[in-house]
Amino acid sequence: MLLALGKVAAIILLLMSVFQFIKTFFYPDITVVETHITTVAFTTLLAVFAAFFVFRSQQKLLTAMTAEVRERRRAEEALQRYTDELNGLHRQLEASHREANLYLDILTHDIRNTENVSNLYAELLVDALDGEAVTYAEKLQRSIRKSIGILGTVATIRRIHEASSGLKQLDLDEVIRREIGQFPDSTIRYDGSPFPVRADDLLPEVFANLIGNAVKYGGSGVGITIRALERDGEVLVSVEDTGPGIPDADKQAVFHRYEQKRRGVGEGLGLYLVQILVGRYGGKVWVEDRVPGSPEQGAAFRFTLRRAEDA
Repeated sequence: MLLALGKVAAIILLLMSVFQFIKTFFYPDITVVETHITTVAFTTLLAVFAAFFVFRSQQKLLTAMTAEVRERRRAEEALQRYTDELNGLHRQLEASHREANLYLDILTHDIRNTENVSNLYAELLVDALDGEAVTYAEKLQRSIRKSIGILGTVATIRRIHEASSGLKQLDLDEVIRREIGQFPDSTIRYDGSPFPVRADDLLPEVFANLIGNAVKYGGSGVGITIRALERDGEVLVSVEDTGPGIPDADKQAVFHRYEQKRRGVGEGLGLYLVQILVGRYGGKVWVEDRVPGSPEQGAAFRFTLRRAEDA
């Protein structure tokens, strides 16, 4: 609008100057009355021109504003429709999620009950049979127990994804000692760790999987050492064992789920569970040789946790 008025003023000033020049140059003897008449006529003409110019500019501006309002209204209506569709899809997704969880809960519950019964009968078979048949019964029992463990791991992963992300202060020393107590027949060295960390109630699963993995692949005579020390505002935790170790080529793959290869590689979901839990706590996990450069002398799983004071 201001630009249009500026243009009108400039044009009027130019025309007035031209008018004065023509009147002075071509009509030097014009009378005062004639001068007033021509000035009034010319000024009226300029006023009409200015009004027409301003009106036209306003009309264009109004048309543009109307088009913009219509376009904005169409955009708002489209956004509202899109929002309504998203809300509908979200409700459908929530309903499907609840239904899927219901079926999964029923399935897990029934399978767990069936496996517990199967494990009971497998124990009876081990006690009742002799000779080579005992070996078969023991393999059956190990397979059933492994399946029970897988169900437990899957349930834990579900808890991770369904739980809130709120962390709290935990006594790391208490967590480690409680998990060591779950392996009374294993040789585990631990000197204590007076460090409060930021985690949640699933932190014991990390140690349960790492210690259990070492026992499983190292055998009953494996030596396990757990250490914890402060480093750069974090707590560095190590779970070392004297088992068969992990080749360099497999050190990255051990945390990948569902890979069934050598020692620890894709131990199904266990090490994958360790990885996602440590990541949830803001740390990272990796595996090294217990003795640098000698993979065959055991593995050292290391991970970091945030100190409670630094969170």
